[in-house]
Amino acid sequence: MTKTKALLLASALGVATPVAAEDITASIWFPETHPMTSAGYMALKDTIEDASGGELTMTLYTGTSLLPPVAHLSGLTDGIVQMTYHAGTYTPSDLPEDNTVAALAIALPDSMTAAMAMADFYINDEVMQGMFDRLGITFLGSYASPQYTMMCSSEITTLDQIKGKKLRMPSPVHAAWAESVGAVPVTVPSSEMFSGLEKGQLDCAINAANDLKSRSLWDVATYTTLLDFGPYFAGWMYGMDRSAWQGLSESSRQILVDAIPGNIVQMTHAYIGTVDEALAEAPDHGVTIEEPSEELAASLREFIDTQVDGLAVETGEKLGAVDPEGLTTRFKETYAKWEGLMADIPADDLDAMAELFKTEVYDKLDVTSYGL
Repeated sequence: MTKTKALLLASALGVATPVAAEDITASIWFPETHPMTSAGYMALKDTIEDASGGELTMTLYTGTSLLPPVAHLSGLTDGIVQMTYHAGTYTPSDLPEDNTVAALAIALPDSMTAAMAMADFYINDEVMQGMFDRLGITFLGSYASPQYTMMCSSEITTLDQIKGKKLRMPSPVHAAWAESVGAVPVTVPSSEMFSGLEKGQLDCAINAANDLKSRSLWDVATYTTLLDFGPYFAGWMYGMDRSAWQGLSESSRQILVDAIPGNIVQMTHAYIGTVDEALAEAPDHGVTIEEPSEELAASLREFIDTQVDGLAVETGEKLGAVDPEGLTTRFKETYAKWEGLMADIPADDLDAMAELFKTEVYDKLDVTSYGL
């Protein structure tokens, strides 16, 4: 008996037939030990499978087992996977509006606020949605790293000490600040920070300080200067191929939309926690942790106040972004809105943050029309 005949017979006899689970094939290029994987994708997989009673599942690839980091956009649009994390600065020409907004990151003092503002803006701004429409991607969730800081092979806390030093910078805007203080910006992937410091090709790496532990940078960077360079949030945490999102049932889409805001809050908190943990352990590994001199800190504040907005607009113009000046203005307004919304929530009240995030953004999404 064929499968079709068996199903017809079961239906005629009034016998319930099993419904096939919907599965999302997903990839994130961080390893399972990274909080964006463990507290992000792995946790989301568990949440949606539990919430759906196994009717919505996720096949998850971590690290580079399926796709290299730079291919997490093309892998999505080419149909290799249905959901990815993607670092937007890896593909600036494909994501001009995203890179315009991400250029403002150096000016943002709080990672949790940045993650919430990013989701709000990317979901509700017409220009940002236009970018995703062009790509055939449905944006579902944001992220923001902890504040980036300086991990160096020698003491660098003053303007005099930083002159001529080779600094691994995460973006063109960061590189512009380095040049403004007489340093030499170097562009290398974060995966090459250890070897660069070890071989003397870098004097400092600017990245989140959890890398002291997770990438063993404390073996080659024995000084950390707590100068905040903002978070990194380019691209998306959860982006789905448009056809895959359309192919999900409305109930499965709703399960995802309900699960993501709390997941982002928990993941961001866990990520920040890895920085606190690494900095607490670093002195036992021979790392000296210092504050920047007032003149060095002031140079960064002045750069942020006078240069960053213009550089963000310039970034957008070079990449051909739609309305780069309007994008920067509207995102800054959105971030300010979230600073106000978060002002009275204690830093350890994750449930209140998740409820606020869900109420203000995700409860307003109509899964019968959003991203379709």
